[in-house]
Amino acid sequence: NIQAWAMEQATSSRRKFAAPDVFVPFNAQPKYLDRVEKSTKPKDQPKSTSQPNAPSSATMPQGENNDAHISTRKSVAQSYSEAYTNADYDENKGLVVFQRYCHMYRTGELEQLVAKVPGVRLLESGYETGNHFVILEVI
Repeated sequence: NIQAWAMEQATSSRRKFAAPDVFVPFNAQPKYLDRVEKSTKPKDQPKSTSQPNAPSSATMPQGENNDAHISTRKSVAQSYSEAYTNADYDENKGLVVFQRYCHMYRTGELEQLVAKVPGVRLLESGYETGNHFVILEVI
């Protein structure tokens, strides 16, 4: 059984495609990604970026460097965007968002591809919940 996204979507679908070749958001949980050190992953981030024992700018003498009291740790979003090309970090959802390439198949396109593959026979094809599908048998 092979399923592929269909170019044709139901009118009630939230997915609408302007072209057959598109980039769609793919949300990944940071715990499954390996290019960022564990200390910068979201669950290890402090709840607040303020430092409780750091003097406020109102109590610091004039001319003193306030930057010394600001954390040098990169933000989670910055860490992921540097580690993964074209990745964004959704702070609200706590997810890393990639843009993945997808081809949207038109009616009959999967069947045309199957006809070109030697050693398989098309048993069934159809459309279901925004996807085209084919069921094949190896001969």
